[in-house]
Amino acid sequence: MIETANKFDEDMDRAYQGIRGAMTQLLSAVDADPSRPQDISRRFKINKNLAWKVSRMILVPEPHQMIPNIPGHTGIETVLSAFEVKGAPDSVLNAARNAFEDFDEVVRIHLGDRSTLQLALTSGTPEKVSPEHLHATRKMAYQGNSAIWGVQARLRFASFFIAPNADDPSMIDTASVGGLMDVRRLRSNTGIPLFWRFSYNDDGTVRDGPRPQPIDAACPESDELMLMSDFSTVPTPEFQENRLGGVTQYMLRPGPVGNRGLQSWVFGEYVRGFASKYRDEQNEFGEHALPVSVPTEWLMCDLQVHKDFAFAFDPKVYAHAFFSGDSTKVTESELTQLPLSETVQSIGSNPPVVATPLLMEYPKIVDCVYERLGWVGKDFVGYRFLMKYPPLHAHLIMQHGLCDRTES
Repeated sequence: MIETANKFDEDMDRAYQGIRGAMTQLLSAVDADPSRPQDISRRFKINKNLAWKVSRMILVPEPHQMIPNIPGHTGIETVLSAFEVKGAPDSVLNAARNAFEDFDEVVRIHLGDRSTLQLALTSGTPEKVSPEHLHATRKMAYQGNSAIWGVQARLRFASFFIAPNADDPSMIDTASVGGLMDVRRLRSNTGIPLFWRFSYNDDGTVRDGPRPQPIDAACPESDELMLMSDFSTVPTPEFQENRLGGVTQYMLRPGPVGNRGLQSWVFGEYVRGFASKYRDEQNEFGEHALPVSVPTEWLMCDLQVHKDFAFAFDPKVYAHAFFSGDSTKVTESELTQLPLSETVQSIGSNPPVVATPLLMEYPKIVDCVYERLGWVGKDFVGYRFLMKYPPLHAHLIMQHGLCDRTES
């Protein structure tokens, strides 16, 4: 499997570099400057878009950035004919033509056509693909999944907090707020799960621990979803609760289609003395999972780390496919990991700057956490992961280190 993957990458890079070399020789033969596509357009009487592509093929060394813009057969023949009229040697023209034919043959052998090639590049190495093409592909998935599942949301968000326990600084206090904003049904009887509640060890098994408490002090004990009513739609819609081992699943009941049934839900919980800050045989990392169960336009995940927990600075983000066959485990392996192009960004400290146009009330939501836990914002360092059109049925995992027992 690895050899096959490497063969594809090697063949694609060789074919693309062949195009770059042939086009470089072609422009050199007619004394054309690839850094001036407008001059190429005027001099050779080809349209500006085609001239821009000729220029980019020479100037962009990374194939993933340029492959979607390589002209098709008609465009290439237009370019070569225009250069031939201006005196390009037959040998150079033929070399260029052969290079493009070689590229098309590589595409045919490995994937069949260029549209499938673009999907393969986006799937395998999204970090190398231009954001425009990446978002266009994900948007198609978002729209298709919205139609299939009959529901969509504007924003899926979560903010996780870790800080020392006041009574025992070796233990971690945790808090989290999150939710779905502007959810609407596209059919009235949609019933897919919206939320899960669980905690787990490194091996994926469900972790037993103290019972979470609501961030919203006015939240009744019977409300296990722990909604923050000031930031959620009123009246609260009905949810169907399903318990699967140590996992609680919440499903939205049928209701109005479209904007007449538009809903937003924000929930918040905290646990004092949730776990030790020290790594052990069962837990080498601290992880915070954000399941994506609804087609969503935006995903935002924050982590706020207390300044005394330097071991948790510089968190990483991973995404894993979520297979519901065993809902009591979070499965993480190389085979379930999904490639990401986005990275974790700092949102500062003293206090972290959480404001975002995606959720205007977000600073107030975070302030509720500080107030409820007795924390001060200036004591925290913040990190954010932002993603447009996140993959459906995936777990986004914000991972940080734990403390070594030789450390203080």
